Amino acid sequence: MRPPVPLSHTVIAGGGLAGLSCARELGSGFTLLEAEDRVGGLVRTEVVQGFSFDFTGHWFHARDAEVRALVEERWLRGNLLEVERRALVHSEGVWTEFPYQHNLHGLPARTVADCLIGFVQATAGETGRALRDRPLRNAAEFIQRHLGDGFARHFMFPYNRKLFTVPCEELSPEWGGRFIPRPTLEEVVRGALGIPPGGAGYNATFWYPREGGIEALARGIAADLKGGEVRLRARIASLDLAGRRVRLASGEEIAYGELVFTLPLSAVARLLDGPADVLEAARKLRAVSVTVVEIGADDVFGKRFHWAYFPEERFRFYRVGSPSEVNPRLAPDGMRSFAVEFSHQGAIETEPLAAHAVESLHGLGLLDRARVRLLRTRTIPVAYVLFDHDHAAARAYVVEHLRRHGVHVAGRYGNWEYSSMEDAILSGRAAARALKA
Repeated sequence: MRPPVPLSHTVIAGGGLAGLSCARELGSGFTLLEAEDRVGGLVRTEVVQGFSFDFTGHWFHARDAEVRALVEERWLRGNLLEVERRALVHSEGVWTEFPYQHNLHGLPARTVADCLIGFVQATAGETGRALRDRPLRNAAEFIQRHLGDGFARHFMFPYNRKLFTVPCEELSPEWGGRFIPRPTLEEVVRGALGIPPGGAGYNATFWYPREGGIEALARGIAADLKGGEVRLRARIASLDLAGRRVRLASGEEIAYGELVFTLPLSAVARLLDGPADVLEAARKLRAVSVTVVEIGADDVFGKRFHWAYFPEERFRFYRVGSPSEVNPRLAPDGMRSFAVEFSHQGAIETEPLAAHAVESLHGLGLLDRARVRLLRTRTIPVAYVLFDHDHAAARAYVVEHLRRHGVHVAGRYGNWEYSSMEDAILSGRAAARALKA
């Protein structure tokens, strides 16, 4: 029999980057509960027939000096590639550089004119004054205010409709934040003339492990834990906030003094038995699922990119990654890998998605459908938080209820936000420091 857990003990729900970072910062006095057979959350890598696939693209960007040092000197010491982004957009039959708003050169003249005129009108002209002078009501207005009607119509509206499965009018204006590059007029004009701006966007350069896929990062953090307990295959079935107890699917109960919650915040709706208003708020927290079609094929030396965006409706996917272009070790010699991403809400039949992916990439000259060596699908049920108009109030209501019961939220899904891997690490660290303080 397991000894009783002291009430000063901290339970960490979820073994992704936020949970691992929190555990490392605490050092001891914790039990980390992970439902899967290994830690990492979505920061995991599967190897099949010599091809390595992450759970979609995971490219690491570090701004925090302490995190940079930990990655370079401890977690991925001697196992780091520094990569300069090679990202493209495919629209109107043309490949252009990403970000779209910085790289109009090569698009049809009418499209370039639409985007240039719309940008000037939105940012400096009289037609954009109304949006500049009042609070923005939705993501559509955010795009029109900062980029203009041309960029909205030709890229931002159709792409985000695909990614989030709803029109931009149904998304709140904070949906994009720092992840949406906002160019100056000079940058837009230079990009239209084919003068490369270079380095636009938050992910112009990134880190990736030389060996082991992105899971090497999670393993590096896990190896840095000095105390506490990590329990795998420990799925949480319910939470008793008043009694400060976690009940596992196995029936075991674990008492805690503090709880750090990194699971999807929407899971509160099934983990708690009340109160009704909190459950109602949790049910309003919506997310987009992503099904990834993973393809390994003989390299036919088509267009080279790390990832590419597809705004047009004729392609059902919104993005195609090519992991082996980032790191050739992710595919056998002479072969290339692709991860084709489809957004949806609710269950979806995956076989048609796989067929569409292969036929589309064949038509684009990226692969030969007769020389595909691996084809499989994986679905991430909770992939992107849906920043609809209920998001902010519902999130705040649930988080405040948890806070009043000694629960700290952390990570992309615990905080119910759109954020990076580094943000997850920083969030877990902040939760631990708040507990220790």
